[in-house]
Amino acid sequence: MASLKNQAASSVKLTSISMLVTSVLQIAQLLILGKVLGPEVFGLIAMVQIVIQFSQLFLEMGITDAIIQKEKITKIELSSLYWFSIFVGLVLFIVLLLAAPLIAGLFDQPSLTSMIQVVGISFLILPFGLQFQTLATKKLEFLQITKNEILATTTGVMLTICLAIFTNLGPWSLVYGHIVMSVFRSVPWVIEGYRNPETRPQWLFSWAAIKGFVAFGMYRLGSTSINYFTTKIDQMIVGIVLGSAALGYYSMAMNLIMQPVQKLNSMINRVAFPVFSKIQLDKSKLRRTYLFITHMLTSFNAPLLAGVVVLAPYAVPVVLGDDWKQSTVIIQILCLYALFKALGNPSGSLFIAVGKVRWSFYWQLVQLAIIPIVVFFAGLSGSVVIVALAVGILRLVLFYVSYFVRIRQIIGDSLSELNRAIAKPVIHSVIMLAPLYIINTQLTKVGPLGIMTIDVIIGMLIYSLLVFLNQRELVIEVKSFFQKRTAIKEG
Repeated sequence: MASLKNQAASSVKLTSISMLVTSVLQIAQLLILGKVLGPEVFGLIAMVQIVIQFSQLFLEMGITDAIIQKEKITKIELSSLYWFSIFVGLVLFIVLLLAAPLIAGLFDQPSLTSMIQVVGISFLILPFGLQFQTLATKKLEFLQITKNEILATTTGVMLTICLAIFTNLGPWSLVYGHIVMSVFRSVPWVIEGYRNPETRPQWLFSWAAIKGFVAFGMYRLGSTSINYFTTKIDQMIVGIVLGSAALGYYSMAMNLIMQPVQKLNSMINRVAFPVFSKIQLDKSKLRRTYLFITHMLTSFNAPLLAGVVVLAPYAVPVVLGDDWKQSTVIIQILCLYALFKALGNPSGSLFIAVGKVRWSFYWQLVQLAIIPIVVFFAGLSGSVVIVALAVGILRLVLFYVSYFVRIRQIIGDSLSELNRAIAKPVIHSVIMLAPLYIINTQLTKVGPLGIMTIDVIIGMLIYSLLVFLNQRELVIEVKSFFQKRTAIKEG
C-alpha cells in the first residue's frame, strides 16, 4: 500500500503540472476564439467540438478502461486490441466522411460538412498511440504522459490561435489545430511503444482473446456516450428552443465554468481509477479513498467557483468584450452545476474499478431520460437564466440520488461523512464571499483589473486561513499525499 501511495503521489504531482499547463492553454484558446471570432462563429466551433468529442468516445470504446481494470493482460490480447483500435479509427473516419452532410443538416449549418470530414482525419492518427498511453497510465507512469500532453496541447492550441488571429480561416482554425494536435499526441507514443519489446504489438489478431474486453468496453462506451449526451443535451435544446444567440451565451458560460473544473477533475480521477482498481477488494479502503477524493475535490472546486461568482461581472467585459455581458449571470448560476458535476465524477471511476460498469450505464440512461425533460420545460420560460438554474439544481439532486442508489452499495452507509466532506469547504467558500462583496462596493475608483487582483489575493488569504483553522486534517492528508517519495517504482 505504501508503494501504491508513493506512485499515486508522484502521479498527482505530474498530472497537476499537465492539468495546469493544458488548462491555461485551452482556456486561453477559448477566450481568444470567443473574442476574435464572435458569438456566431463561436457557436459553429462548438458544433465541431461536439462531433470531435463524441467521436473520441467511440475511438476508445471503453477498451482503454478495460485494459487498466484487468490485472494481467497477455501479449496476444494486447496485440489484438491494438489492431482492433486501428480498425475502429478507420471505421470512424469513414462514418464521419459519409455522415457529415446529415450532421450539418441537423445543425442547419451546411459549412459544417467539409469541416467534419476533414477533422475525421484525426481518427486515422490517434489509434496508433492510444494503447501505449493506456499502458503507461495503468502503470502510473505519468512523467512521459505529462510531457506528451503538454507538447501536443501547446502545439495544437498555439496553431489554432495563430490561425484565428492572423488568417481568415475562422472555425477552420480549430480543425487544423486539432489535426496537428493529434499528430503530436500520437507520434511520441508510437516511437516509445514500438521501441519497447514488452509493448510492441505483434502481427497477429484473435477475436476470442479480446471479446471480453470488447464486451466490457461496450458497456463503458454506452455509459460514456450517454453521459456525453447528458452533458450536451442542454446546449442542444437551448439552441432549438431559445435560438442561436442564447446558445452562444450559454455555451460560452458552460465552457468557461467547466474547463478548469474538468481539468482538475480529470487530474484526480486519472489517478483515482488505477488506485481504486488496486484496492477494489477492500471495502474499507475504497470508502476512505472515495470520501477523501470527494473532500479534496470540494476543497479545490468550491473556492474556485465562489471566486468565479464574485469575479464574473468584472472579468467578462474585460476578457470577452461587451458583446458577452449577457453570459455573466449564466456563468454565476452554472457554478452550482459545475460543483456537483465535479463531485459526481469520481463515482464513475469507483464503479469501473470494482467491475460494476453496468451500473454506470444504467445510471446514465436514467439521467438521459430526466435531463432533457427538465431542460425543455425550463426553456419554455423563454429565459436561458432559468435553464441554467434548473440544470444546477438538478445536478445537486442527482448527486444525492446517485449516492443512495449506487455509491453506498459499494462503500457502505457513509452519508454523514459524505455531507461533512462537502459542507466544510462550501461553508468556507461562502464565508470568503461576504468580505469580497463588501470590499468591492468600496473600490469605486479602482478598475476591473485592480478589483479582480485584490479579490483574488484577499480571497486566497481568507480561504487559506479558514482551511488552516478548521480543516487541519485536510492539510495533513494533502501534504502527506503530495510529499516527495523516493521509492516510486518499488514493488
